[in-house]
Amino acid sequence: MGQRDDDKLVRQLSLVAFLMAQQRPVTAEEIHEAVEGYGGMSEQAFLRRFYSDRSELEGVGLKLEVARPSDDPFQGDLYAMPPENYYLPPIEFDEAELSALHTSLYLLEGQFAYAEPLRLALQHLTLGRPSPLDDHAARTVAVNLLGSRHTSEVSSHLIKIESAISRRKTIRFRYYSIGRDDLGDREVDPYSLLYMAGNWYLVGYAHDREDLRCFRLSRIQGRITFKTRAEHDFPPPSEVDLSRYRDRSPWQLADPVGTAVIELSPTIAWWVDQMFRDQGEYEERADGSALFRTEYGGEREIISWVLGLGAEAQVLEPPALRDAAMAALELLRTRHSTKPRRRAKPLPRVAESVPVDDADDPSERVVPVERISRLLALMTRLLAACGRSYEAEVQCSALRSELNLTQEALEEDLTLLNLINFGGGCYALFAQVEGDEVIVQKEVYGDQFSRPARLSPLEAKALLWALDFVGGRLPLVGEESLASARRKIEDAVGEASTTGVELGAVQTASESVGAVLARAVREDRVIEIDYWTESRGEVTTRVIEPHMLMNSRDAWYLVAFCRKAGEQRTFRLDRIRGANPLDEVFERRVEVEAVPYQPWGTSSQAQQHAQIARVWCSPAIARWLAEEHPSAERFSDGSIMAEIPYASDEWLVKEITKHGGEAVLHTPEDLRAAVASYAERILEHYSVAPARR
Repeated sequence: MGQRDDDKLVRQLSLVAFLMAQQRPVTAEEIHEAVEGYGGMSEQAFLRRFYSDRSELEGVGLKLEVARPSDDPFQGDLYAMPPENYYLPPIEFDEAELSALHTSLYLLEGQFAYAEPLRLALQHLTLGRPSPLDDHAARTVAVNLLGSRHTSEVSSHLIKIESAISRRKTIRFRYYSIGRDDLGDREVDPYSLLYMAGNWYLVGYAHDREDLRCFRLSRIQGRITFKTRAEHDFPPPSEVDLSRYRDRSPWQLADPVGTAVIELSPTIAWWVDQMFRDQGEYEERADGSALFRTEYGGEREIISWVLGLGAEAQVLEPPALRDAAMAALELLRTRHSTKPRRRAKPLPRVAESVPVDDADDPSERVVPVERISRLLALMTRLLAACGRSYEAEVQCSALRSELNLTQEALEEDLTLLNLINFGGGCYALFAQVEGDEVIVQKEVYGDQFSRPARLSPLEAKALLWALDFVGGRLPLVGEESLASARRKIEDAVGEASTTGVELGAVQTASESVGAVLARAVREDRVIEIDYWTESRGEVTTRVIEPHMLMNSRDAWYLVAFCRKAGEQRTFRLDRIRGANPLDEVFERRVEVEAVPYQPWGTSSQAQQHAQIARVWCSPAIARWLAEEHPSAERFSDGSIMAEIPYASDEWLVKEITKHGGEAVLHTPEDLRAAVASYAERILEHYSVAPARR
């Protein structure tokens, strides 16, 4: 940070300090004379800086009280910082609520776009109280909310869009429309942020389309700018229905063109009912099979979903859609029954532009906190350590951990805090580093800052968003504590509770199964599960030792030791049909760990711990596959050769099948026959005329 920014921070904090130290409202002239940083300015320059500082302080939740005396028409405005405008209202959390809050921070550490404002908010809320985080619970859950496309650029977009939403500012940006393969300018009134399956989206009114539209942040290219300098560009939006984006399945994102009728076997019918009952009509038959009717807007998307269910599902109606599904399967079988060949001229190799998880510093991939808020939190932490005495020693390592600071940044912040002036040479503290300790001396006005400041809007929103992310998504006990903690926080932060973020549906087990799994993980209890193995299309019974629950891209997984397989296995929770706890308690196995391959690992980890398949992707699907996977080669017709990491042969065969011949497996060659055979098995079901309904 440059010297000019440092001067501004000292000036703003000194303004807050001066106002808090006064027992009465003060004039602008008194502020001009007394506050560090304004001295020597002309009256006009002072007023510009003062009004700018007021606005920035209000942006972090510290609002000056302004009054004009009615008895003196020549008296200018008077300014004050009453205690209720600065101090965070005390919130009494019980131990269960504190534990739930700290567990949320542990889970979201480094995996949540707003992890740093969340950390600062929890520092304010739990000041002086030790973390009751249960170490065993921490070992049994992991979360990954940052998709493969979440980069530092996406985080910067989040900052700008969040500001635009709260200020009702029209924004402009360049956007790549993947469906039309078109890059163009957009002008949007932003209404809300939406998080789904590891990706962030903006929902707003698109001026060029004169309608509500959804934009994926990773497809925004370049800077986002405000259209005007006006305070507001559009009126508060009326009630916006985000369900059209939040709750719809992939085949329903476009306007509907027809209704598909899907026949489901008893093996898979229960799962479709559990996961997609809101996206269509479910009709169960006596033998456990079912019909599923669902509107669709994209033919490719609905066929891909049905093919992904293998021989357990087939399209019945409309006839054109059934024919298209069969044609896709025949193309898949043909292209994997003959030797693969190149269909276009390779383009010159260029550096791959698709970012991966660890392409940049993880600290840059999260939304940063406002530095003034961090300085206030640090000052409060140091003065609270003093208590009633005038000196204290605080470990540097503790401060670095609590505020996620480097030693250099910590020392820079301490230097600035030493300069905060209450006017007349009065200060709050003097702090200096000696070895691995910060020696703090409380000065005259130190007690003024020993209580936490109000949460900034960003901190408050980050905290409430975090509770929304974890609450309802975490298949563990403690949700009641999270809910009660959230109510208390909303009462304390007031208007900042308007979050402007919507969350997509999470794929997890049924409530009864989730309760059994959560308790078994906590108690190290052996359980018996009925599990649908998607790759083999069958439900099997297994006895497992559950070690860890993991979340990635809106799906939950259970890492366990499977006694049937005799080794570690990963089970997706929504595919566990039933779960029964047994009386046996198991000893945790050191060899069972979170496997760092996709879906929850980074791309580089996937390449280290998983096998890599080379898959040719036709121009019809190349853009979507290139967005998720690095491409080894690009061809003149728009096709690519993608590199897809995989951990099991069955998963890879199923993944190739979903694309119905538009994706062709080149290596490993020995799995090509398996793909052709799998396509043949599904086609056998289609060869039988559908039963009359």
